[in-house]
Amino acid sequence: MDIEHIAASAAAKLDATRDAKVGAVRDLAGAGLAVQEATALLASAEQDYARTYAHALRSEWTEKDLKDFGFDPAARKTGGRPRKAATRPAPVATSPENHTGD
Repeated sequence: MDIEHIAASAAAKLDATRDAKVGAVRDLAGAGLAVQEATALLASAEQDYARTYAHALRSEWTEKDLKDFGFDPAARKTGGRPRKAATRPAPVATSPENHTGD
């Protein structure tokens, strides 16, 4: 039994396992990056579709017309200026002087 041979075999096995683990993470990182890029492309395409769909509606096509042509309504809104928040008058606080008691 050669201790150096056993140690070298153990080190080689650990190196192979480590390399496989690092390779798996590298592959996962590449796939994750591809998903991020595809998600960004999809978001851009959806915004463009929503913008051109809204333009078609402003060009006097109806949603029914567009649906008959095979176009579904845009899943995303085109964005733009946010609506103004509804304002309500502040409640009138009653003071003890204004209170008509029992």
